[in-house]
Amino acid sequence: MSPLLIALMLLAACGGEHKQPPADRAPPASSRAEPLLGATIVGSAESPDPVLQRVMELEKQGVVEDVTVMESFPVQIRLRAPQRVIDELQRMPRKGALR
Repeated sequence: MSPLLIALMLLAACGGEHKQPPADRAPPASSRAEPLLGATIVGSAESPDPVLQRVMELEKQGVVEDVTVMESFPVQIRLRAPQRVIDELQRMPRKGALR
């Protein structure tokens, strides 16, 4: 076996361990300055639900964690997030829902 082939096989075997996280992801919880707090957010009676859409965007960005959407009307969303994000979600306008 050629040394080049052996080197390529070794690189392929180790390749998955050195991947960088996507640039749009937030740092892991252990390196965050803001603690994550648990909250239940009530959605809107609109379709599509703008509150739920915002939560999903924040989850993709890594800002909120442990998102659970409960089947109710309007939806109730359990999550963990920094207080400022919880406040932002609570301030969003809603139709047909109590906060």
